[in-house]
Amino acid sequence: MSTIDYDKAVHLIVHGQRNLTESIKNKLASLGFADEKLVPATLEKAGNVGEYVAMAWPPMHATEIILSEITGLNQGESKNNAMGAWSNISQKEVSRIPLS
Repeated sequence: MSTIDYDKAVHLIVHGQRNLTESIKNKLASLGFADEKLVPATLEKAGNVGEYVAMAWPPMHATEIILSEITGLNQGESKNNAMGAWSNISQKEVSRIPLS
């Protein structure tokens, strides 16, 4: 398992469940991530290699947070889908964190 760098940005994906944003931020902050590094993900721009993605999982009834490290950007793939820019990243899961 990778060592987590708590100084890196974490992009939050909540699948439209904005009510989960604060609880996910609180959980990640309690683990050592700085509040200002916890940013909402956007469809227009994915994160950078070395940063993290924290995704509420499963999408419609989240019970955990999947924390993954962005390991690569696949520039040649199409961006015309529901995931937007996030469809072009490679990532490696580093942790699963219970929401409750």
